[in-house]
Amino acid sequence: MKNPYICSNNPKQQQNMEKIDHGKLKYQVLSILNDKGPLTQKEIVEKLANYYHLTEEERTENYAKRPYDKVFYKKVASNEERLRFAGLEEFTPQGHRITQRGLDALKENLGTIPYSYLKKFPEYRKWVSEGHRKKAKASEIIDFDSLFES
Repeated sequence: MKNPYICSNNPKQQQNMEKIDHGKLKYQVLSILNDKGPLTQKEIVEKLANYYHLTEEERTENYAKRPYDKVFYKKVASNEERLRFAGLEEFTPQGHRITQRGLDALKENLGTIPYSYLKKFPEYRKWVSEGHRKKAKASEIIDFDSLFES
């Protein structure tokens, strides 16, 4: 089924992007930062695109309703934002870095950082219940955690 929010008419490309598991993506972000950090957002996206063997078309695919937003870039950025609010990653002037809590998460989890793991941190729960939802109108609020629960 074609995702109406993605511009691509290539069903295989859409399928590849939809197969990227959010929990595994968060784990890979932390792994990359552990090995290479600190890194810029662009460097992280590039390393992840290489890890997932994305084609150039998949790397540059835009949303139909927001043509200035790249699908993969936004997927990485939104997962990184969640890692940041859970205290597993920090954004510094030198770049994105893994925190001690992030290092502990890598040791505890076997290849994935599910949303249920992030919910154990009070900072994340507060952000989910208050922070990022204040920006949306009440009629637009979607519980993304339940959509992507691993």
